[in-house]
Amino acid sequence: MKYLFLFSFLLATHATTVAQPVTVNIDYTANIPNPEGKFIFYNSGELLNIAAFAGEADNNSSAVAITSSGFAFKAGFKSAEGKAILNIKVYCSFDKQMSWMKPNGKNEYILQHEQQHFNISYLGAIDFMQQLKAATFTTDNYNKLIQTLYNQSSKFMEDLQQTYDSETHNGIIKDRQQYWKEKINKKLASTSSETNLSAWKRI
Repeated sequence: MKYLFLFSFLLATHATTVAQPVTVNIDYTANIPNPEGKFIFYNSGELLNIAAFAGEADNNSSAVAITSSGFAFKAGFKSAEGKAILNIKVYCSFDKQMSWMKPNGKNEYILQHEQQHFNISYLGAIDFMQQLKAATFTTDNYNKLIQTLYNQSSKFMEDLQQTYDSETHNGIIKDRQQYWKEKINKKLASTSSETNLSAWKRI
């Protein structure tokens, strides 16, 4: 199972009387300040381990494990030499203190199920980056448009998380779990080899 957290930061304001086009730079980053080591930032090829699930288990929950993951962004706007530039950094993270496993959930099979939840969060981040790349930003619309696209990709991610749990019955149906593992990993492999985000298509 999963627990989903979503958060974002938009670090820019701008006022103008005439809308101007905006140059947008979009990057994925795992280089986010993490002084207390609370988060694991998604890096392709790096997998979760059981020790990462450091939160206190909810004994009132029927779940044997919970993954707290999601994606977010930081954005900064600047105007230089008559050009409007918007820099957006997108990242995906796993909250160790909000994620937990019960003793009977501490095994490789459950860990693999939870890893796919983290992977789906990353797919949401990539979807968000694609939506940003396809959008047309101006000095009038960029603030609202970023949030709209973030909300759309968040819903895409959340729907995918729910479908994954529903179809696998939270990992209980092993053949469906294997199907989803292969499906998600195939999509991850295709995105990791794409240098042009315009090649991305929703799963």
